[in-house]
Amino acid sequence: MTRKLLPAMALLLALSPCCQAQAASTSVPSSFESTGVDRLAIEALLDTYTRSVSTKDQALFETLLLDKQIPFSDVYSAIDAPDGPAATHHYDAFRRGVFGGPPFTQKFQDIHITQDGPLAQVSLVFVNTSPAGTSWGWKTLQLLKASGHWKIASEFYTGHG
Repeated sequence: MTRKLLPAMALLLALSPCCQAQAASTSVPSSFESTGVDRLAIEALLDTYTRSVSTKDQALFETLLLDKQIPFSDVYSAIDAPDGPAATHHYDAFRRGVFGGPPFTQKFQDIHITQDGPLAQVSLVFVNTSPAGTSWGWKTLQLLKASGHWKIASEFYTGHG
């Protein structure tokens, strides 16, 4: 008889007010806007990003990356490539174009930073200015906080102009 009561007791316990109160305390946050020290650290990463590409400091830029094999691509190369998931690993092409190409100054605007613990997402508009003209695009970056430091874990971007 006791064995028959166990499932009913488990159901009763699951429906009890103490369990319902715990479920209510795990509600979804109303906002994931990054704040405080983490936001300041992410903003510093973004400042270092624009400074390193504008001054062609490849070594400084690469300190921002989780590693050099992260997904990193313009969206058109990623979409049109026939070789599948590896088609998103284009950091070498970015590196050659940015650090080996003509000089330009990059600025970020319309920056949005959201975060949940050690995971953050940044979306922004970038504007590149050079003697040849101006170009712009939209990019998204996924950031991970590794060993206390925010690192770029992926980047995808569009380009215009």
